[in-house]
Amino acid sequence: MLLVFTSCNDDLLVEQPTDRLSPTNFFRNASDAEVALNAIYAGQQRIQGYSGGDAGVANVWGMHGTDDIVVPPWTNPPDRRLIALFQLDPTINAFYTIYQRHYQEIARANTILNQISLMTEDKIDPEEKARILAEGRTIRASFYFNLVRIYGNVPLETEERTDFTNLDFTQADPAAIYEFITSELEFAVSVLEPGMNTGRITQGAAQALLGNVYLQMAGEPLNQNDKYALAADQYESVMGMGYNLLDDFESVFSYQNELNDEGIYIVEHDGPGQSLDNTATSNLGSFMGPGGQLPDGAGWGTAWANSELEMEFDRDDIRRRVSFAYHNAPNVQDSTRGPNQFLPWKWQKPQVANGQSWANDTPFDYVYIRLAGVLLGYAEAEIRSGGDIEAAVAAANRVRARARGEASADEFLPDLTADMGTEALIDAILKERQKELLYEGHRKGDLIRTGRLIPLMSDFDCSFSAVCPGRPDPKPHHIYWPIPQRVLDLNESMTQNPGYEN
Repeated sequence: MLLVFTSCNDDLLVEQPTDRLSPTNFFRNASDAEVALNAIYAGQQRIQGYSGGDAGVANVWGMHGTDDIVVPPWTNPPDRRLIALFQLDPTINAFYTIYQRHYQEIARANTILNQISLMTEDKIDPEEKARILAEGRTIRASFYFNLVRIYGNVPLETEERTDFTNLDFTQADPAAIYEFITSELEFAVSVLEPGMNTGRITQGAAQALLGNVYLQMAGEPLNQNDKYALAADQYESVMGMGYNLLDDFESVFSYQNELNDEGIYIVEHDGPGQSLDNTATSNLGSFMGPGGQLPDGAGWGTAWANSELEMEFDRDDIRRRVSFAYHNAPNVQDSTRGPNQFLPWKWQKPQVANGQSWANDTPFDYVYIRLAGVLLGYAEAEIRSGGDIEAAVAAANRVRARARGEASADEFLPDLTADMGTEALIDAILKERQKELLYEGHRKGDLIRTGRLIPLMSDFDCSFSAVCPGRPDPKPHHIYWPIPQRVLDLNESMTQNPGYEN
């Protein structure tokens, strides 16, 4: 539920609009607080994952401009193609849309969290109040984690704004934003209880996100190496909370098996046709998929798989046939179009569901964090921090073992071993992360924090693909997107990121 707050009018003779709620008369009890919290949850649908066309962070930022995909030259609007080519102009509409939506939802969250914090014990039990605040503050922290990675120097607004006479926001240093994020998540971890099979924020969700934040802080551009040990500690705690790798890799992404034992932080989507507006729809099933018509289970065809990456998979790796489409919808036979035209898949949309044709609005939940990512994050952080290498390789080997299916380590994907050496182990774990988390929106963050984005994409030649739009031209400052020009035009207090000034 989205809340629209206006000032209260005490004149009883003045009719009050029934579609507007005031903070002063809405937060009366725990039920009201829970309804307001749902508005913060709804904000995730507009921001995370693959929602609202060219606005989902996992899609537009996390995957475009990486070696996961090739964006064809006919993609229109051209935003995603320009991002893939590193032609990052501050006027690109997607930059503004993502920025705007984040601050809309942060402003909403600030109001709700402030009003709930003011509720007294006669209105809400203190423990329930703390739990609701912890869930909302975790989601708000996730929004800032997006912003600081995408734009770097952004405003840090954490209080409810009631005075709208001065809207000249100032930017905060990324280190200060990260400090805010970690303090919010540490609070949430201390308050929340463990839980599974839920789209709500639990202790595991907050702690896994905190591990991801520490892992990002340990790498570039902050290079706070002490955070590797902190990340490993958070991940290890989550690993002991009862989450499990599903035996069937494909079922992790099935709309018929959502809220399963592997999911830790899940952004739920209902549908089709159940969204509040067009910006909250889930496009997971329509962005990805084989060639053909959307109602037949096909995808848009505006993101093509990196076929060289497909060739790196062992032919018997169970993740290969889940992550790539080898056929045209509705034909389920192997494709004869050639390996240079593979398309991503993973969220495998049915052709028709109970007479309902799914086109752009597909009811897939976005699994933001799952156990496989935690295991691989723990393995990397534990090794980099000089911790228990045997425990690290054991965690990574759990992921590789699932990928083998019924095969043994002697046949393919042999177990990693401690005697491989630190650098070789880290390289192997990072490659495993790419294969395991392919198309889930984590690649850009991994490449930036490991210092690999610019050199890797400078060498990325997609001429192997029939739809190659050209060669990307990344520059060192492209680890951040530019501050949108429309934001700068409205606020003279804001400054552009280095490298984008002209």
